[in-house]
Amino acid sequence: MKEEQTLDFKPRARGLVIGNIPWLARAADKARALAEGRIGDYIYPCPADQQFLREMEISAEDFSALVLASAADDEVIERMKAHLAEKGK
Repeated sequence: MKEEQTLDFKPRARGLVIGNIPWLARAADKARALAEGRIGDYIYPCPADQQFLREMEISAEDFSALVLASAADDEVIERMKAHLAEKGK
């Protein structure tokens, strides 16, 4: 059963924007899937994720922790906006 979950994982679309932050949904999906051991053939952080993380001024580890501390997208968005405010963005 766990193997099926791995094969079935697919992050949200590249173009989906949540909280007015491009790539956030996809990166969050991949960070969560990696932590849960169900990322399959996807890579986190891939080069596009790394670009997103650089733009957000957050490490992959800190972003993963932020995502895992959040129960839903609303919390991820709230935490990312707080992080960006701290960075003056």
